[in-house]
Amino acid sequence: MTIGTEIKPLHVKFSLRYKILLGFFLVFSAAFAIAYYWFWQYSTNTAMGRIEQDLADTLHGTLLGINGNEFEALVKEGKPDQSGLPSQDPRYQRHQDWLLRVYNIEPRAYNTYSYVKGDEVDEVMWVGDNFRDILPDQENTKFLESYIREPDSWILKGFEREVVNPNIYTDAWGGHLSAYGPIQNSMGEVVGAVGIDFRAEYVRQVQDGIRRTMILSLIGAYVILFILVYLMSSFISNPIIKLAQAAERVGEGDYQQDFSNMFKTRMADEIHVLASNFAIMVSKVYRREQTLRKQVEELKIEIDETKRSRQVEEIVETDFFRDLQTRADRMRVRRSSQGDAGSSSETKSED
Repeated sequence: MTIGTEIKPLHVKFSLRYKILLGFFLVFSAAFAIAYYWFWQYSTNTAMGRIEQDLADTLHGTLLGINGNEFEALVKEGKPDQSGLPSQDPRYQRHQDWLLRVYNIEPRAYNTYSYVKGDEVDEVMWVGDNFRDILPDQENTKFLESYIREPDSWILKGFEREVVNPNIYTDAWGGHLSAYGPIQNSMGEVVGAVGIDFRAEYVRQVQDGIRRTMILSLIGAYVILFILVYLMSSFISNPIIKLAQAAERVGEGDYQQDFSNMFKTRMADEIHVLASNFAIMVSKVYRREQTLRKQVEELKIEIDETKRSRQVEEIVETDFFRDLQTRADRMRVRRSSQGDAGSSSETKSED
């Protein structure tokens, strides 16, 4: 801004106090969002890790309870009846009882089943399924019923090693995780596999709990911090508001402002330094204005005298004034002559 540029007054004013509140709102919201995201991720990952470990332990225990040789013989020799199951085969009953026992020990393992490779590529065939005992009225899998999966499917990985699918997926039974592992005979040969669908409501419960807790905490923190920031902003902005009001009155020509209460404090900060410097500036401006006014008055007097002298010179230099001056000189000479003549006649008469 150059000197002499006209400054137009602002028609829209946004209080410093509300700027502080707005800044607090934005900063706190950003900080809360970061904290919420971090806590959400940490809690979710922790819950997921716990569930995956529980699922892996359940799968391992399930595999230890299956006799691989008996399972292999059941697959080769089992004869389904009219229900599609080898219900009279004691090996099948023992296998089903074990799958049901796993469910009773760990209710989260709501669906435990076994399967073997089929003749087709990526084909598996169901052997055991605890749903047949838990939900007998539901349409369930049949003994050695074919089931085709995509290549690289998680269920096919169960023939290779014990593996947990880390992705939560949802079906008619809700959200769950799945794990798969190989069944081996006494020779260490893979003769089948076990799959377990594990309820994952715990992860959703943890996430919902975090959401509720964080929202309630956010509301409470906002209310408390808003009050504190409002009071603090009042403490910070009041001196500035007073200084701005005083500056406005000074701008209108009223220099009789008291700034002492703004900078006389034991704990001075930038605002008090600003008020002190502004008071000094106003005092200097006032003295300069008084000096300037005095100089202007003196200059006016000098200008009036100069103007008056110039006017007199202009009058004296006119022909009219010169003619008057000549006539006046003649009249003075005539009067002087008459005066001398009168004096001579009086002197003669006395003689």
